[in-house]
Amino acid sequence: MIINPYTNPNVCQKYKEILLRGQIEIINLVQEMKSAFSDQDDFFVQDAQFDGTAFFLIGFNTLIDFAKSNLYVRQMTQRSASVHELFLNLSDQLDKDAAQLKKAVLDGKLVLISESGNNAIVEPVPQSLRRSVEEPRNESPIQGPLDAFGEDIELNIGLIRKRLGTERLCLCSYQVGELAKQRISMLYIRGKAQTALIEKVDQRLKQIESDIETIDDLNKHLGKRILSPVSHLFATEVPVQAIHSLKKNRIVLFLENQPFALVFPHLISDMLHTANDRNLPIGLSLMIRALRGLGVFATLVLPALYVALTSVNPEILKTDLALFIADSREGIPLTPVLETLIMTILVDLITEAIVRLPKSVGPTVTMVGGVVLGTAMVEAKLVSNLLVIVITFMLIASSAVVGVQNALYIRSLKYPVFVLASVYGIVGLIVGLALISIYLASLTSCDIPYMTFRMKGKEGIK
Repeated sequence: MIINPYTNPNVCQKYKEILLRGQIEIINLVQEMKSAFSDQDDFFVQDAQFDGTAFFLIGFNTLIDFAKSNLYVRQMTQRSASVHELFLNLSDQLDKDAAQLKKAVLDGKLVLISESGNNAIVEPVPQSLRRSVEEPRNESPIQGPLDAFGEDIELNIGLIRKRLGTERLCLCSYQVGELAKQRISMLYIRGKAQTALIEKVDQRLKQIESDIETIDDLNKHLGKRILSPVSHLFATEVPVQAIHSLKKNRIVLFLENQPFALVFPHLISDMLHTANDRNLPIGLSLMIRALRGLGVFATLVLPALYVALTSVNPEILKTDLALFIADSREGIPLTPVLETLIMTILVDLITEAIVRLPKSVGPTVTMVGGVVLGTAMVEAKLVSNLLVIVITFMLIASSAVVGVQNALYIRSLKYPVFVLASVYGIVGLIVGLALISIYLASLTSCDIPYMTFRMKGKEGIK
C-alpha cells in the first residue's frame, strides 16, 4: 500500500488514470469535496492504492490524528482481499451521498472514496481535544466525590451511568440547530419522572430549529420568561448533584460542549441544599440549610433596611441606637441612599472582578483593592463605618447561596427592594419582599411551580 499526499491543485496523475477508466463520477465527487472545503487549510485529500484499486482518504487534520488513522487503515488492508472488503471491515456506513460525506467530515470522521464507486465513513483516531475528568471549578463539594463534568457529552453520560447502574435510566438524544447541528441529551428515571413532564420536554426539544450555542438559548425554548433572572434550568458540574436530581423525579439535560448537567425544572429548593449535605448528620444538614435561607433573606433585606432606618423611619429605633447611627454618619456629605447605592454597586463590581481576573492574582488584587478602597472611603468620610459592616455582611450572606446563577439573581433582586425602601421606608421594604414572593410564586416550568420544594413523580408535587 503506497500513500502520497495530494498537494497539487491541478488534476493529478491518479485522476487521469481514473478518468481513462471511465470513473468520471468519482472525480466529480472528490472534486466536490475539495471545492466545499477549499478555504480550509487543515483539509486533506490523500490518495492511496490497494490491490490495484485507487482510493482517497479525506478529512481534517485538526480533528483526525492522520498518522494513527492511516496506520489503522494499513493494518486493516492486511486482513482484506479487496478494497470493497476493506471498506466493509472498516465501517458499516457505506455508499453515502455527497451531503452525508460532507457532514461526516465536519463531524471529524475519516471518509474513504474508491475508484470503483464505493465510499465509507470511518471512525478515525481523533485528535485529543477534550479535557479529562477534573475537579469542579465552580462548586466546592464537601465530603463528596471530586470529579466534574466536561465538554464531552459521552463522558458526562458515562459519569451518570457509572454511578446509576439501572435499566430504568433512560436516554434520549436530539440533533438540533440550523447552521450547525448540536446534540442535546435528556436523561430521566423511568417510573420516577412525570410522564407529562417527559412528553412536554421531548416535544419542545423536537421543535427547536435555531442554533443552540448557550444554556440560555436552550432555556428560551423551555418556556418564555421575558427579562426574568430566574432560569428554567439549574446548572451543576457535579455528577452526584445530577444523580440526586434524577432520583428526585426530575430531568437532566446535557448540551454538547457545555461542562454542566442542566436540571429541569429549576426549583427554589436548589439554592438551599446540595446532594453532599446528606453526608452530614441530619442536624448539621438542617442547620446549614437554615443558614443559607438566612443568607438569602439578609442579601435582600440588609441594604434596604439600612436606608429605611437611617433616612425614612429613624423614629422606630430606640433613642440610643438612633443617636449611635447619627453619630456614625457625622460629617458624611452623601445621603444614606446614595452612599448605600455606591457601596452596593462597588461590592458587586468587586465580586464580578474576582471571577474575571486570572485565578492566580484575582482574589489577591480584589481583596487588597476592596480593603484599601473601603478604608479610604471611611477615612475620607464618604461612607459610615456601620454601612461598611452592613455591606460586608450582605456580601458574605450572598455567597452562602447554592449555585452561581442563584446567587446572581438574588443579588439582582435586592435592588427593587432597595428602591422601594428608600422611598417608603419599612413599608416599602415589606411590600418589596411581598412582590418578590408573588413574582417567584408565579413562575412555572411546564406547569410545575418554581416554589415547589419537592416533586413526587407521577403522583404530583408537594
